[in-house]
Amino acid sequence: MIVNATSACLTLLPGQVTRLQLRAGTRVRGVRGTAWLTADGQAQDILLDPTDEFVLDRDRHLLACALRADGRAVLQLDERPGVPQ
Repeated sequence: MIVNATSACLTLLPGQVTRLQLRAGTRVRGVRGTAWLTADGQAQDILLDPTDEFVLDRDRHLLACALRADGRAVLQLDERPGVPQ
């Protein structure tokens, strides 16, 4: 899936792995369920529960999926290029 927007709500289904290409400054926030994210070259994976968030410090390729097999995870992506880290 290709999404080209400054803001998007992304639903991750159980068993579905989604590849994301995000720009530096993008805020990723958990909305529903628990999401697992990982990036090449990053030592730690990221778990996002509802209201958890992080801002990318550089352009990244991420893999994301719903952590629990019995439920969805929803992420809010807000691109904010040029925002200082």
